[in-house]
Amino acid sequence: MDGFLSRKDQVVSSLVEALDPERKDKSPKGFVDAPILDLIHIINAHPDYYTTSSCSGRIAIYREGIEEKTTKGGVWLYVTHDPVEIPATADDGWIVRLLFGPESDRVVFESSGSVNPLEHQLIYFKFEPLILHVEASSQDTSMRLTSLAYQAGYQNSGMTPSRSRHMLAIRSTHKLDTPIAYVDPVTGKICCLVNPGYLRLLMDMSNEKFRQNMDRMKAFEIMMQAEVDSVTSKTHEETKEERRQRKKKEGIARQQAMAQSTKDKSLEDNLTDLNLE
Repeated sequence: MDGFLSRKDQVVSSLVEALDPERKDKSPKGFVDAPILDLIHIINAHPDYYTTSSCSGRIAIYREGIEEKTTKGGVWLYVTHDPVEIPATADDGWIVRLLFGPESDRVVFESSGSVNPLEHQLIYFKFEPLILHVEASSQDTSMRLTSLAYQAGYQNSGMTPSRSRHMLAIRSTHKLDTPIAYVDPVTGKICCLVNPGYLRLLMDMSNEKFRQNMDRMKAFEIMMQAEVDSVTSKTHEETKEERRQRKKKEGIARQQAMAQSTKDKSLEDNLTDLNLE
């Protein structure tokens, strides 16, 4: 337990909550995503948990590295941690410039049809929902948090192997990860496998997933706050009204999570019916 408390104190005290030229955390941008700050504060307020890493969710365009597929070296062409506002006047050029940035002048909507993924750099459109890595003080508290995560709709959550620590990942399954282009090894052009309309569709779907992501996050915040309040109440006698309010919040959060899971399933079914042609 002493080791857990020591690690928690070190990690929590080193959290960087905004852009600071003097301080950075280990993430690429150097500080915690703003949308997830409240949830992190609530989790860290619980004596049995603390967050070790996090991402509130993002839309990204990722180009594989030139080297072997098993190595790193890819490039993020575009990343945003917020929904994208699409102008009413947006045309095909707008979506291309947004997603491919400085490399948009290399984009062509011509492909050779069949593409061997082992011989080309693929470019992926990704939506990645919230993910949290948490250390718990014991196996029992780890299992308790995993159960809460499931109730909030994070169906892909679970404990991760560790010899001496109780680690778990909190995450959901409603992500997108689809190839949209490849780099021609001869000309260097970015050859799109899909048309601009499909890129726009992926963006619209990702914006909807962002909304679902936030709804689920807020439901989880309510559940975690109830857990913190429950621990706090043990230090004093909880009144009937306090208990009633706590149970009411827990019930509302569970109802929201169940409704959101139903919406997510419907959206995933719609995506399954689509193809890249």
